[in-house]
Amino acid sequence: TRRSSDLTERAVSHFKKLRQSRAMAVPTGAVPMGTQSGVMSASIPVREVREVPAREQSAAQPLPRKEPMSAKVQTSGGRPSAVAGGEIQLANDGENRYEKLASIGSGGMGTVYRARQVALNREVALKEIRDLFGFFSEDQRNEIVRRFTDVVRAWGNLAHPNILPIHDVNLYTEFPNVVTELAPNGSCRRLINDAEEIPVELVFKYLLQTLHALRAAHAQRVYHRGLKPEQLLIDGYGNVKVSDFGFTRIVERDHAVIRQIYVGMGNVAYMAPELYSDPMTSGPQGDIYALGIIFYELLTRKLPGRRSPMPSQMNPNLPRGIDDIFDRMTRDSRSERYATVDDILDDIDKLDGMESLLGSGDRVLVGDSPMASIKFRPGAEEPLVGTPVDSDGEDGDKKAGHRPYSFRRNKKI
Repeated sequence: TRRSSDLTERAVSHFKKLRQSRAMAVPTGAVPMGTQSGVMSASIPVREVREVPAREQSAAQPLPRKEPMSAKVQTSGGRPSAVAGGEIQLANDGENRYEKLASIGSGGMGTVYRARQVALNREVALKEIRDLFGFFSEDQRNEIVRRFTDVVRAWGNLAHPNILPIHDVNLYTEFPNVVTELAPNGSCRRLINDAEEIPVELVFKYLLQTLHALRAAHAQRVYHRGLKPEQLLIDGYGNVKVSDFGFTRIVERDHAVIRQIYVGMGNVAYMAPELYSDPMTSGPQGDIYALGIIFYELLTRKLPGRRSPMPSQMNPNLPRGIDDIFDRMTRDSRSERYATVDDILDDIDKLDGMESLLGSGDRVLVGDSPMASIKFRPGAEEPLVGTPVDSDGEDGDKKAGHRPYSFRRNKKI
């Protein structure tokens, strides 16, 4: 009996050593890597194994294992790119890969930070869903994360010079976040509120750029559904880049999981009439209506009303015929509104004086940044100063109210 017991112990020890040696022999490159729609960080369950001294191996002690971690692989334009240092960076979330520098805006979804991507040593925008969860239950939170995943995947697969690109996304953390290009010149809201004057030619260029961005998105059956000046961001060259495609879908009431109406998203001033009764029917015409309102606001600094003057009455330098385009973009009835972006572009091409207004060399994309010549009121010259973030990643000033992206006036860091 004693001999059989010894044989059993030796057999158990042998198989434990064999399992340990096999675990140590698995190369890290053999871990299968998958991407999420080509634009998101791949979540790869891996196990990290430390070397075991010979003394411990002889005692047949099991190897300590760490919890599964996520390997973050940076992607761009739907194609995997090289990882800095040629190694997979392991981390539980984006905290080790992104350093929050300042809070530059907040809204119904959460907070936008100016952050530093550590591996590439570049500044990016990090949008974090945080405040939103305080309004919903745990079951509703899971549904919101699922919708957030669908939305950023659809947005991340759009590729156009006037659509803000997604660099990364982190879904499996307490507060999901999306990382995008940083637009250093703020948003069109900043122009409307703080610029001393907005040149007419710049308004038309931004109208055209936004139309082309929507045209590319609509071709992929991706609709913005919540367009407003805060989402028309201005890059370092003075071009508009549209952001936050589909974000209003995240909190839409479905009478099943999300039963209450969340008023923190969108803006009624830019909503097409049909969205009040049935948000699920939103399509190209909802985006066209919102852009017409934004176009009027950029031209006049005012939101249009029932008895508001037409654009040419507010600014006699506008090309003849622009009133008809604005009117048709913002008709209450969808049957009277433009059906597609292409229809608007065709009518703009027919306007007299557009060549002299826009110039022939940079009709859509801007060559030299026009922002350099625009004067802003005192205190609003630098759009991305933001609120400093403390060591815990929280805003230094919790009393500040919601402000649009790139429109928070604070002291320099």
